[in-house]
Amino acid sequence: MTYLLQFCGLSDPLQLFYLEQKSAFSPSGEVPHPSDPVPAPGPIYGGFRPFQLDDLLGWALDTARGRCWDGDVIQRLVLDVWMERADVIRQWQLRLREEPADRLLVAGIGTQRDWEIRCEQSLRA
Repeated sequence: MTYLLQFCGLSDPLQLFYLEQKSAFSPSGEVPHPSDPVPAPGPIYGGFRPFQLDDLLGWALDTARGRCWDGDVIQRLVLDVWMERADVIRQWQLRLREEPADRLLVAGIGTQRDWEIRCEQSLRA
C-alpha cells in the first residue's frame, strides 16, 4: 500500500481541531462508531510546534497503529520524506519560528485513496 505524508501549512489550534473533526466523519456525514473496524476514510492530521523529526515520527507511528498500517513502512516513509525534503522542512521550521506562539505546522498522512477521498470531499463542498 502507498502512503503519502504532506505538509499542509500553518494553522491555529482551533482550525486544526475543525480539520480533524471534519476528517473524522464518513463521506455520508455520519460519525463512525468507536467499535467500527474501519476508520473513517481520509488522511489523519496533526499539528506540530516545534516541528521536529521525533515528534513527527511518533505521531505517524501512533496513526499507523490506529489505522492498522504497517509501522515499518510508515517509519521508512517519514524518514525518507524528512531526508528528501530537508530544505522545505527547514523553511517550514523558520516560518514557524516567525509565527505567533499558538501557530502549528499541520501535516497529514494517509493512503493514496485517503487523499483522493479528501480531494473529492473538497470539490463537493
